[in-house]
Amino acid sequence: MSVLFDFFPELRGQVPWAPLGVLPTRVDDAAPVLAHAAVQGELWLKRDDLSSPVYGGNKLRLLEHLFGEAQLSGCRHVYSSGAVGSNFAVATALHAPRVGLEPGAICFPEPLTPEGAASHRVVVERAHLVEIAHWSLLPLAAERTRREAEQRGQRALILSQVSLSPESLFGYLAAGLELHRQIATGECPAPSRLVLPIGSAATSAGILAGLSLGKKIGVSHAAPALEAVRIAPWPLSRRGRVVSLALKTLARLAQLTGNAEHALGKRELLPATVVTDQLGAGYPHPTPAGSAARAAFEAAGFPILDGTYSAKAAAHLLASIAQGRGPVLFWCTKSSAPLPVVPGASEAAG
Repeated sequence: MSVLFDFFPELRGQVPWAPLGVLPTRVDDAAPVLAHAAVQGELWLKRDDLSSPVYGGNKLRLLEHLFGEAQLSGCRHVYSSGAVGSNFAVATALHAPRVGLEPGAICFPEPLTPEGAASHRVVVERAHLVEIAHWSLLPLAAERTRREAEQRGQRALILSQVSLSPESLFGYLAAGLELHRQIATGECPAPSRLVLPIGSAATSAGILAGLSLGKKIGVSHAAPALEAVRIAPWPLSRRGRVVSLALKTLARLAQLTGNAEHALGKRELLPATVVTDQLGAGYPHPTPAGSAARAAFEAAGFPILDGTYSAKAAAHLLASIAQGRGPVLFWCTKSSAPLPVVPGASEAAG
């Protein structure tokens, strides 16, 4: 259950929402990771990888609101949009049927990692796949998909991680408040920094909004600096977009709750930076530092990193944690739930 409605019960009925997750996710002491990496410091993990036994990770908090919007608008079909093998596509394919929606995916080509290939096999099996030659064709493909659905007497909603409404980020805002509550109840110490990967900036922006608001309204005293590690040279992964989306999300919350104090000013946001030194050869290519971080996490009993996103963020984490500025929290964004078995997949892989 999202804590959004605990903090703001007046939003029930105003904000579209479809329950998907097992929330709140727990916070774990990750001292064994540092021991295996031979690094001194204090590390905690926010286990959003466990947000659902079906398919967890950070996308679930976004989909709860996007699926709610689809249900409210009378759409039967929901199509993810993005690179082939994306977490967004497989999360949509697996969760949409749980709330009575039929999944699809509009995908453009990218080099596939083994994890991406496994995810894509699930998408091919579970969703209606629309393949396009280049990301620049997404708007045309989206419009064509909507029109084809209308010709069948149906409605389709194209889910975007680029054009995001403030309400769709409320799940991430709630995640920031959720962490504040866990700090206040002693489940983990107040972190000095929060580290996570950044792609479209939705997760970073929403969590920044929730953390900043939680501090202002006194949920806890925590004031962590947010460090978002860029995993691809995309124009979406920039600090200005994170700040802008966070402010728009808070402004919309203030409007819906009728409380102007929820609309924070730019100077009231907690510090946020975008780290750019972990790109390596680019998306989705792994890096030696990311692979080392992944090995340290696995050896410590946390097989939760992927080479494309989270391992690169963890590499920055391990390189910077020895600076000794207090506890650091790593937000686990990649699902650790096993993917469903796809018939014939082993033969195809061989």
